[in-house]
Amino acid sequence: MEKEIIDLHLLELRYAHIRVKNEARVRRLADSISRHGQLEAMLAVSSEDNQLILVDGYFRYAALKYLGKDTGLARVVDEPESQTLYQLLILRGERQWEAIEEAGLIQELHRRFSYSLSEIGRQIGRDKSYVKRRMDLLESLPEEILSQVIAGTISTWAASRVLIPLARANPSDATRLAAHLEREPMSTRELQLFYEHYQKANRQVRERMLTHPALFIKSIQAVAGNKNESPEEKWLHDAKVVCTILDRLRDKADTVFYPNQEQKLRRQLLIRAAKARRLAVELQQKIKERLGYDRPHQRASDPGNGETRDSKAADRQTTEGRPQHGGQSARDGDNPTIGQQGVGI
Repeated sequence: MEKEIIDLHLLELRYAHIRVKNEARVRRLADSISRHGQLEAMLAVSSEDNQLILVDGYFRYAALKYLGKDTGLARVVDEPESQTLYQLLILRGERQWEAIEEAGLIQELHRRFSYSLSEIGRQIGRDKSYVKRRMDLLESLPEEILSQVIAGTISTWAASRVLIPLARANPSDATRLAAHLEREPMSTRELQLFYEHYQKANRQVRERMLTHPALFIKSIQAVAGNKNESPEEKWLHDAKVVCTILDRLRDKADTVFYPNQEQKLRRQLLIRAAKARRLAVELQQKIKERLGYDRPHQRASDPGNGETRDSKAADRQTTEGRPQHGGQSARDGDNPTIGQQGVGI
């Protein structure tokens, strides 16, 4: 079985319909061929009517055509076409076949050459259930979805793990999802997340999911992101919300408080304002206390020496025992404003 240079136009592309397209791979291979020449030959077999059928090497064929070549290196085997297909399936380790490509070869052996599923499994070293699952991969997909898989716009993983189960349950939903994937591809993780929620959703929710799949994924990821936030991130978020609310309250104060206002209503508004003011002061005080723990001069240098602690306690008691100027009590409504306390987080 010698390698020979053959005209590309002589090759019959009988199995092009089951080969997944990959333009990026074709360009990489074309670049390699232009630099180093065609290192690996294509595989062809002679048909009964003396036609050369290209069995393996479709990427190499596409790369040669991309480079404008008229000829290519090929091995032409002198054996039945079906046996060549068997050899491709047996030697699958030498080529990274897509599952749907392998399924296409099995389908050819079963339908065109009339081999039973059991016989195909025995020939390639697989059991019958494996062969049947590969056949189902093709036969369970609507034609429009299968064409997208072959074109490379939908991955075989998406087809086998999501679109095939979905097509069995609801073919129209599978077709709608496939159409979206062609316009806006999803990652494997996003598609798996979408399908998990789809299975649990009712008909109304499923309709919204299929109408705006990308929007649904973003909303789910946003919720999941909030759950994974650190305490610091959640605190910052809450603080931002509080500041926004306070800004709004300040701007509306002129509208809410007005002359000759009903006393009961004004009293309720003042109570709420006093509580907000007190909570802001308490928050500022708590932050100062926590930050104070990090200051070296506030730490006891010698745990066994209680003199420093006692003197600080005495100073604190002396300060706290002093009467306040003005004789005002510290009621909620009489607390100093945030600005007077120097609150500025």
